[in-house]
Amino acid sequence: MWKSFFAERLGQRHHLPSQPSKETPLQLETLEPRVLLAGDLNVIDINPFNFGSSPLRFEDVNGTAYFTANDGSIGTELWMSDGTSAGTQLVKDINEGAGSSNARYLTNLNGTLFFGANDGTNGFALWKTDGTSVGTQVVKDFQEGVNDSGPEYMANVSGTLFFRASDGSTGSELWKSDGTSAGTELVADSYSGSYGISPRHLTNVNGTVFFAATGSTTGTELWKSDGTSGGTELVKDILLGVLFGPNSSNPNELTNVNGTLFFRAANEAGNYELWKSDGTSGGTVLVKDIYPAVYGASFPTALTNFNGTLFFGANDGSTGFELWKSDGTSGGTELVVDLSKGSAGSQVTQLANVNGTLFIRANAGGYGYELWKSDGTSGGTVLVKDIWDGSKSSNARSLTNIDGTLFFTADLASTGSELWISNGTSAGTQLVKDINTLKTQGSSITSIVEMNGTAFFKATNGETGFELWMSNGTTAGTQLVADIIPGENGGGPDYFVNVNGTLFFTAYDGSYDRELWMSDGTSGGTALVKNINGSGSSMPRNLVNVSGTLFFSATDGANGYELWKSNGTSTGTVLVKDLQTGSTSSNPFNLVNVNGTLYFSAGNSSYGTELWKSDGTSGGTQLVKDFIPGYTSGNPNALVNFNGTLFFATNDGSYGNELWKSDGTSAGTVFVKDIQAGSYGSSPSNLTNLNGTIFFTANDGTNGFELWKSDGTSAGTVFVKDINTGSSGSSPSLFINVNGSFFFRADDDGTYGRELWTTDGTSAGTMVFSDTYPGSENGNVYGAANINGSLFFSANDGTNGLELWVSEEIPPPPTVKPLLVTGSDSGGGVVRVFDEAGTELMNFFPFTAAFTGGVRVATGDINGDGILDIVTAAGPGGGPRVSVYDSETGNLITGGVNDFFAYAPTITTGVFVAVGDVNDDGFDDIITSPDAGGGPHIKVFSGQDGSVITEFYAYAPTITVGVRIAAGDIDGNGTAEVITAPGAGGGPHIRVFSGTTGMQMAGAATNFYAYAFDITTGVYVASGDVDNDGKDDIITAPGAGGGPHVKVFSSEDGSVLKEFYAYNPSITVGVRVASADLNDDGFADIITVPGAGGGPHTLAFSGVDLSQIANFYSGPASNLDGLFVAGGISIVPAAPASAPFSSFYVSEDSEVTEEESIESPTAKKSWYDETEAFFQSAEKIDKLFSGLGIE
Repeated sequence: MWKSFFAERLGQRHHLPSQPSKETPLQLETLEPRVLLAGDLNVIDINPFNFGSSPLRFEDVNGTAYFTANDGSIGTELWMSDGTSAGTQLVKDINEGAGSSNARYLTNLNGTLFFGANDGTNGFALWKTDGTSVGTQVVKDFQEGVNDSGPEYMANVSGTLFFRASDGSTGSELWKSDGTSAGTELVADSYSGSYGISPRHLTNVNGTVFFAATGSTTGTELWKSDGTSGGTELVKDILLGVLFGPNSSNPNELTNVNGTLFFRAANEAGNYELWKSDGTSGGTVLVKDIYPAVYGASFPTALTNFNGTLFFGANDGSTGFELWKSDGTSGGTELVVDLSKGSAGSQVTQLANVNGTLFIRANAGGYGYELWKSDGTSGGTVLVKDIWDGSKSSNARSLTNIDGTLFFTADLASTGSELWISNGTSAGTQLVKDINTLKTQGSSITSIVEMNGTAFFKATNGETGFELWMSNGTTAGTQLVADIIPGENGGGPDYFVNVNGTLFFTAYDGSYDRELWMSDGTSGGTALVKNINGSGSSMPRNLVNVSGTLFFSATDGANGYELWKSNGTSTGTVLVKDLQTGSTSSNPFNLVNVNGTLYFSAGNSSYGTELWKSDGTSGGTQLVKDFIPGYTSGNPNALVNFNGTLFFATNDGSYGNELWKSDGTSAGTVFVKDIQAGSYGSSPSNLTNLNGTIFFTANDGTNGFELWKSDGTSAGTVFVKDINTGSSGSSPSLFINVNGSFFFRADDDGTYGRELWTTDGTSAGTMVFSDTYPGSENGNVYGAANINGSLFFSANDGTNGLELWVSEEIPPPPTVKPLLVTGSDSGGGVVRVFDEAGTELMNFFPFTAAFTGGVRVATGDINGDGILDIVTAAGPGGGPRVSVYDSETGNLITGGVNDFFAYAPTITTGVFVAVGDVNDDGFDDIITSPDAGGGPHIKVFSGQDGSVITEFYAYAPTITVGVRIAAGDIDGNGTAEVITAPGAGGGPHIRVFSGTTGMQMAGAATNFYAYAFDITTGVYVASGDVDNDGKDDIITAPGAGGGPHVKVFSSEDGSVLKEFYAYNPSITVGVRVASADLNDDGFADIITVPGAGGGPHTLAFSGVDLSQIANFYSGPASNLDGLFVAGGISIVPAAPASAPFSSFYVSEDSEVTEEESIESPTAKKSWYDETEAFFQSAEKIDKLFSGLGIE
């Protein structure tokens, strides 16, 4: 019988190197074939908090609420409700199966609901419904095939539906419809050609549709239309002039109050205030400058007509975001109530008028974000209900009047985000229906290890952060060991190892940075071993037990990352040997015990990264073999003890990464087999000893990465089975031996997905063991350990999320090994590859060593083989050449495009690169943009064949400040979009485009300003799912001249998720950013490096809490050339590109406040950044966050 618990962890391969020699057959045992059957499942839910269905986009049609929700089985689809549980039901599964139609812009037109939706075949098209499945049908598909026609920003104007769309020839323009295909037509082609004016925020005022649109010479300003081409015109160019292209006032929040249009717009300083219009240029005026400061902005939000008076949220600079009202005059525009005293404000960002009661989402009174109501007076503004008791927030949102009842979304631990209603009383505020009862969040268990017959691991139960837990396989026996940091932060224990019944691990307790800890399995017996690095972090890792002594790598702040050992006492925790003398590091890794001798890989300035061994003394720590003489590295990897002989992979410079073995002497370190003939190497990985046979994964160049085995001789090293027939490979991983039975994870690409397999070493005896998630979905087995002959692991059955399971036979996951890649900004164009600990795995010159223009880098899987590829492009002075290298070998990749010119070969402006799968073909594509001196000409090249998928201009074609780019799945549809930002001299204008059409994307975070409007340092961009919501968010940092002010914008709603100073705030050399999930917690982390003039100080910050998870120098600390950076994880099978972002200075659909401009203190002459200095700035940053209302 199986029992299941929670755990989340990414699978990964290790790719290895090679060489030749004499062969001695190993002693073999015949494997006994077995047929293993799965038993019943029980879930012990450590973290039972539910995801919920996340109802959104409410619309009232004849007293019925229509909305979108996800029930956990069919994706996000269209639902309807009459306010009762029984009357809450699915309308239609438009994108059949697990896919989502993502219905949007729901609009009531004469009693029929119209909306945009994607059925998975035709892209987004115009749909309508009468509330029945059969009556839910396409009105018009403007572009045939999967291209999105993008019907968006719909508005009912006197019985005619107005919206924006693109038919593929006119660009995004204003359309109208009478609800039939024949009656759906273009209103006006206001910006001829493929660009379009991109109308948005359509609003009906007395039969005239007002909207914001982007003209060719005016920027984004206020327009109107009477439904004819001639009657579609600009109302007023509020913000005149040209800064970066035409200036834009970006009208937003358009609201009709008794025939007057109210909206917010920006002035020349980028400050958003309250405006109104009667439809004429002269009658379009500022109502009031609520926050009258040079860079002050009240940012009016949630404009709502309440009984003929405009109510809204705004910030006057003193009270924070609070409730305001206006009669359209400056004197009649005033604060209603200051719910949360002080400058933080109650963050009034959503309002709804329901039959004379104004409902409000606010954070006040210590209740968190909850539901409030008001009669328009200070005394009449009160809490309706504290839905989530105490200070936790229910985040009441999507407030909508449905036939006199408030419908909204709220969160509870037991239900997640679900549908609620309210009549304005506490008793009348209640859950309508728990739509998604299937999926819970999971406790994200990782790093399982056995000690004294008990499983120890890191987990969160939703109340604490990640802490140390233990389990004996029963519900009662699964419990928290120690809450190292009480509360929600967590000590983040990791790198567990059992040494003679004592558990050693690393953790952070809030007083010391990450250091070495130990535990006997009790709270009182869990304690710090030694503070190795004083006020810094020693970052112990690679912990291994060698005959009762703990060995690990760490830094004491003086000697860099070196080899240490410990007997469990502070005095007995000592440096073994400083292999790379001074403050630089040898970075020991792949530590393994072979018969009482420690073997590991390490590097120094004499040998590069090679194979070493140690007996625990300085004199007994010595080089085994220098595979490539001199500083060039062989990079030994995947070290494993195989019957007293060390097996591993390495590169001797001739065979590529292949299989080797060693007896601990140079002469006895010999090549086993050249599996993939030639210099590329088969990259053996996952070496595992099973009953006298070593099993591993390798690529022979024909079958892709598949299962191999070896007896230690060349002839005995053979192919086992082609599980995923063809050249793609099944990428076996997670090898484990449980009582003589061998299990692993593989992906057969279609029948079972990524599931558990078993083998007896023969092709016929290699078969699927358990289809954890039935069908072709992936069960994603992770994080396992053999505990007393039972396998503890985590898996997802499609219902309970990733939980901890217990079985008699199930395999563990591999160790995740993320990569960080840097390229020099100037000077020699060297590319360096590191693990998250800062261990340099390789370096190479993609062009010539003599080229001094620097090199830009991006990472992705260009050839679809699951291995992270490094895309490089030359900086200024070099031609627009793009080359793609394998991160394991440093060679040009095979398969896919690997070397081409992005623009005319004579162009020498330099090129930026980004990588993402824009067309969902399984191959990451390459995106390019010119540097300063070139126009904003973006090109997207197919990673599969090099063809141009699309090309477009991100800004006005005459702009020549250069464009910085990133790629991310902003809308969560599984494909990457293109994110752009101007170079130095341009404003901080972030835009997001379709990677297949080049069209501007719709959304809250697709067209906005990352910093104050007049900042012209240029902006660097990156993208990653920082909040783990399934959509990549947008990460920004200023260029040279700006402070190291990093911001993360949610792609869901445009809010600022994170912001911080990556280095000392006085540093003004600029910051380059990247993103990858370096610590395998499901949240993308933020990677930073300084620009030219800064040292090569590479940092990575947790996407969860901004704690540092990487801190090293990419090259000599004295080098001030600056860097570019990219990050990624080599996973086979590769996970699909997940994809999300917004700002205080937005032009579309944001409900956030404006913030202070970037500080630009005088730059220092020398690079400076210390951990202590970083934390000294915490108080200033806290004050900044408090002023912004950031929790």
